[in-house]
Amino acid sequence: MLRFSVACALFFTEVKNETFQKVLSDAMKSLWIKWELRAMVVVSLCVQLTLVKLGNRRQYSGKRSVYASIIVWLMYLFADWMATVALSTLLKSSKEQLTSPLVIFWAPFLLLHLGGPDTITAYSMSDNELWLRHFFGLCFQIFVALYVYVKFWTIAITTITYMAIPIFIVGIIKYGERVWILFRASRAQLRKSVFITPTNSEIDDVLLGYDPQRLGVVQLDDYLQGKGIRLENRYLHRASLSFTMFRPLFSDIKLRIYGQLSGIFTLEDHMTVEEAFRLVDVELGFLYDLLYTKIPIVLSRNGVVRRSICSSFLFSILIAFSIIIGKPGHPTDDIAKHDYSKVDIAISYLLLVGAIFLEIYSAFLHVSSDRGILWLTRRDNRLLRAIGSSLVSVTKTKSGIESMAQHSLLDYCVKAKSTKFITSVASIFDTEDVVGKYRHTTWKDVSLDLKSFIYTHLLEKWNKYKQKGFDFKYMLQLLNERGHEVLVEKGLEEDFGWSIGGVEFTHSLLVWHVATDLTFRDDHHKNLVGNLGPYCKVSKLLSDYMMYLLFMSPSMLPEGISQIRHRDTCIEAMNFFHKGLEHKEVVQALFDIDTGFRSFFIRMGSQRKSVFFEGCQIADQLRKLVTQYRWDNEEKWEMIGHIWLEMLTYAASQCTWREHSKQMKQGAELLTHVALLMAHLGLSKNISMVDLPSDLQEANYQPRWDWDKLDRMKYYLV
Repeated sequence: MLRFSVACALFFTEVKNETFQKVLSDAMKSLWIKWELRAMVVVSLCVQLTLVKLGNRRQYSGKRSVYASIIVWLMYLFADWMATVALSTLLKSSKEQLTSPLVIFWAPFLLLHLGGPDTITAYSMSDNELWLRHFFGLCFQIFVALYVYVKFWTIAITTITYMAIPIFIVGIIKYGERVWILFRASRAQLRKSVFITPTNSEIDDVLLGYDPQRLGVVQLDDYLQGKGIRLENRYLHRASLSFTMFRPLFSDIKLRIYGQLSGIFTLEDHMTVEEAFRLVDVELGFLYDLLYTKIPIVLSRNGVVRRSICSSFLFSILIAFSIIIGKPGHPTDDIAKHDYSKVDIAISYLLLVGAIFLEIYSAFLHVSSDRGILWLTRRDNRLLRAIGSSLVSVTKTKSGIESMAQHSLLDYCVKAKSTKFITSVASIFDTEDVVGKYRHTTWKDVSLDLKSFIYTHLLEKWNKYKQKGFDFKYMLQLLNERGHEVLVEKGLEEDFGWSIGGVEFTHSLLVWHVATDLTFRDDHHKNLVGNLGPYCKVSKLLSDYMMYLLFMSPSMLPEGISQIRHRDTCIEAMNFFHKGLEHKEVVQALFDIDTGFRSFFIRMGSQRKSVFFEGCQIADQLRKLVTQYRWDNEEKWEMIGHIWLEMLTYAASQCTWREHSKQMKQGAELLTHVALLMAHLGLSKNISMVDLPSDLQEANYQPRWDWDKLDRMKYYLV
């Protein structure tokens, strides 16, 4: 990306100069030369302001975050390109083309802009792997900026010329921080940070659990209370300690934990569903900061020192510049000699004030963030702790993930059929119909009821796992159920078992999504809203959410032929629908299909990997549970809801932690929150609960846990 940006910038500069020399008149060329650099530096500053405002918005799920993510992507690409073009233009300019000596003063600001805002260093995890290119880019851009500075040095050796030197230092610090955080967030360094070997003395302390003042395991609340952490701040510290422990998982590194210490890693018994979801939400926020922002290195002792230097330099230069320029109407000899224009002076002020605003606004964002409050409340200084505690009230209302995406295959196919001409034209440029899928994606609130159903379901699995003595093989069986046990309990394995146990996961997902959507619409058309129970809404939410993942993020689901199966299912559904049909008519038509015809359609669909009519068959069987077997509608939806909960947990356990991390560039998914909740309960393929060696068990050895040595303990658990 960096080489492409630099190459495009140089190519654009060369072509621009050659073209304009031939096309533009002398008057237009003079005007262009006069305003070209002015426009570039102002646009570059505006891009930085946009990025610092929207850079961290994409970590939150929701429709607005999708739009913010698109804007950030465009600005992220445009920012480096614009700054590089401006430096290249200066590099190609001759001394005669330099319209104002203040242009030299602007060059280091472009280097500062290349450092980027603190709220975004990488757009995706692949950018972190390119840290070496960014390092060479840093060297190249510093060389270009210095060359430009020296090249035009002899034109205007003034006080303002020397004032550019501190700005160079600030720019180098900013750009260097960006390269450093990209290096630290690369996959190799993330894995390496887990395997940093403690010293020999630390090894002895950890293995022996030696602490003469401590007789056993100290619970987390007792530890935090001993550290003087206030009750309202403890959730941040609990999340920080948990994140430190589970951080290896996001590099797909496995953990082994002694069963005797399992209570330390799992969620506390008294923790409510809101507290549990808030805990993992904060942990994922820490992960986002680590992968995509500068915050981890800024909120450190060295980071604060660097920012203090940068801020003091910028404020000092602003004051000095104001003194040298003087009041309007009273120009100094320096001004009169070089005849600075008011426009250039205004742009210089804009760059200085803009740089200072970026520093102040970034500092405010850092301090008010979860990591910032955590950093403040860890200080020994009473004032800083009080500031951190006062800021907690801003985040106190957080209750975890707030929204989730929804996608209905039925809605998508019906609407796509009604706009077939537009869709066919758009498909020329968008073969996967990404725009259409986004257009038909909606967002729903993640209600407390849904969180409660998920949390209760996970606790039930954890209790089963605990009763089996944390048997790893049994835990894998629990994660692989996918709803089969639900059917066995209801005595429906013979009728519905083929749709879950005998097919791949995406096949099962599509079949049950079609069936759930049709059943939901059929029941609502019969005005049964008050008799469907809470699981009806939960089932619909989870069904549409899982379909959204299949539509937009198939890499988070188990591998298979999901894209082919999904495409063929959509084609078959569109072929069945008639233009102008209402949803109610479509649903009724699907239920009215004769069983023999439905079997024929299923055989025909299997030749194309379509499962549309298989879903219709499941929906018809679900209707018969009520009409023929006298089931209650609420009982029916409870069964469907439990099947979707099983599918959700299965998908969360199958998705790699690396893939969860990648997806965070567009906001942490509900699936990621569920996966981390499961990890806290030991319900993960990458976490195994093990017993102490037999000799230690015979000696009645009690393993100890020291929260102050968490980084060292992590080394022995991976």
